[in-house]
Amino acid sequence: MDAYWHSLRGDRNFPAKRDIDPAEIKTSLPYINIAEIHGQPLRVRYRLVGTELCRVYNEDYTGKWLHETDWGPLVDQYEQIYRTILARRTPMFGVGRIEWEGRIITSEWGKWPLSADGITITHCLGMADYAHVPSSDPVMAIEKH
Repeated sequence: MDAYWHSLRGDRNFPAKRDIDPAEIKTSLPYINIAEIHGQPLRVRYRLVGTELCRVYNEDYTGKWLHETDWGPLVDQYEQIYRTILARRTPMFGVGRIEWEGRIITSEWGKWPLSADGITITHCLGMADYAHVPSSDPVMAIEKH
């Protein structure tokens, strides 16, 4: 997904949401979301949510605002991630854990900023992969500069 985002960006700061072609990322679609970002005050609304994300989070949060979800402490963590992306104007990557079906699962995740005008971040493309990270890995945020 990182290579795809960079290919869409070209020489701009950020690609636009309209640049994303679902046919080009067909196998990733179940694992992605697109969040609409409002900066002042920070508000996040999920515009598109893949089926695997809905399954893991046990809800279809398409159309919901982040604060409307029932994710407990994850809400604050996600707000901080979006604030960091807005401030640093760069994608973010990390490893996280979530309780699912009575057990803790680990995922690698990434969030890539999108912009309608190439300057103002208006959306984020997010992706989570629950298949490749051993559950013993530490939880951390990894930022790409």
